[in-house]
Amino acid sequence: MSIRFSCNCGRKLKVSDEKIGMKVLCSSCGATLKVPKKSQDEYWQDVPVKSDEPKVDYVAALKDFLVQFVPGATILVLMVWGAYYLSSQIISGRGNLPPLGSVSGKVTLDGKPLPNAEVRFIPLEEGKNAERKGASVALGVTDENGQYRLYYVKDTLGAAVGPSRVSIAAKDNAGRERVRPEFNVQSTLQREVKSGSQQLDFDVHGTETPTPTTEAATQTPPP
Repeated sequence: MSIRFSCNCGRKLKVSDEKIGMKVLCSSCGATLKVPKKSQDEYWQDVPVKSDEPKVDYVAALKDFLVQFVPGATILVLMVWGAYYLSSQIISGRGNLPPLGSVSGKVTLDGKPLPNAEVRFIPLEEGKNAERKGASVALGVTDENGQYRLYYVKDTLGAAVGPSRVSIAAKDNAGRERVRPEFNVQSTLQREVKSGSQQLDFDVHGTETPTPTTEAATQTPPP
């Protein structure tokens, strides 16, 4: 079945009924016309015979598609992004955080503020030296005055409540470690993180500092 209608320029147009509602271009004047639901027979007899198959106006069809489809697609994209964001937060640990305590303090190297030092609190099992499963390492970096503040995960301040092994490391301009290994890779330094806010300061020794005496080396740092 075909649909017959006319352009204002006098061109007779004839298309299949599959194109009802679509926009087509008049092959004579280039005007954009919408295919009616039924033939315009009352006009068909009054116009000169200039019949040929009109071309579909793909530009107009694309505009209609964008107007109808894009708003819904935008909402769908936002929903998918929101679901991804929430799932990523849960995977990273922010969706199910353990009890945290706020930890800050000052790190000195042989009595002087130590800048750009990486401070790590590694959660330990209660009464053991084994690392605690399910709890993340808290990390902080000292400023120019040696001050640090721990972050459990990005944008979340704190450290897991309980015992933690402390590791402190700092590099010089040549990439060499400035802090003695007994404070980082071989560290046995431990602190108990409690609920609420607490300040934990550390005074570490440099790699160029003479090895302390046996008495000084075995002395437990103040809590």
